[in-house]
Amino acid sequence: MAVTNRIRVAAYRWTLRRFRPYRVRRSWAGYPFELWISDPTARSWYDHDSPETPPEMSFLAQHRLRSGATVFDCGAHQCVIAMILAKFVGATGKVVAVEASPHNYDAANRNIRLNEAGNVTAVHAAVSDTLDPIEFNWRGNGQVDDGTGAWGKISVSSVTVDELTRRFGAPDVLFVDVEGFETKVLRGAADSLSLHRPDCFVEMHVGCGLEKFGGSVKSIADSLEGLGYQLWMSGPGQNAFVPFSAESPLVAARFFLIATAPR
Repeated sequence: MAVTNRIRVAAYRWTLRRFRPYRVRRSWAGYPFELWISDPTARSWYDHDSPETPPEMSFLAQHRLRSGATVFDCGAHQCVIAMILAKFVGATGKVVAVEASPHNYDAANRNIRLNEAGNVTAVHAAVSDTLDPIEFNWRGNGQVDDGTGAWGKISVSSVTVDELTRRFGAPDVLFVDVEGFETKVLRGAADSLSLHRPDCFVEMHVGCGLEKFGGSVKSIADSLEGLGYQLWMSGPGQNAFVPFSAESPLVAARFFLIATAPR
């Protein structure tokens, strides 16, 4: 297994070295962006126009995603989503984009500079429930190592949402897309959630990471509802969020969860 892992990582790193990065102008959510396409994953995800506003942003724009808001984007990849969020919060708001992969963090900063997105700050760290260093993998769509070393391991710094709150102020909106590590992220946000009640968007990686790190749909839903949040859900390719139900067939696979706090 160790030999297979090394071969897999070597092949991926060889692909990265052969890739010729380029700059492209694309429209996302109706906004023009200059994007640095630094690898095959970025090419697949970002080198096309995406005119529709992501439904989670449209939904949260009816709540706390508005001008002047502070947003924490946990698992920001190369900051395309963070830059769209920055359009919602405007010059008086801010987006703190946290990304663990060194490669994606570098590309994120390049995208921020290309678009003069002065209200976006990139932080190089993995979001967790402690401040201890953590092992992350080499994949283009990076993930905390699950103990197998299937995609190699690099040690990166960690940060909690509560620590981000101390550094940047309380968030109005918390975006979480961390490839299965969402339970740990929310555990490290305990004070921020209970004291400041940010609206939350959580990509729930059911069957593709959530359970590996000791999480479950029930534990996350119960903890948020216990804080008084109202929960909503949607599936990939769907445009509407409906009230959360643990009996919904959506919970059997990856889906999207929104938590809004009563005002």
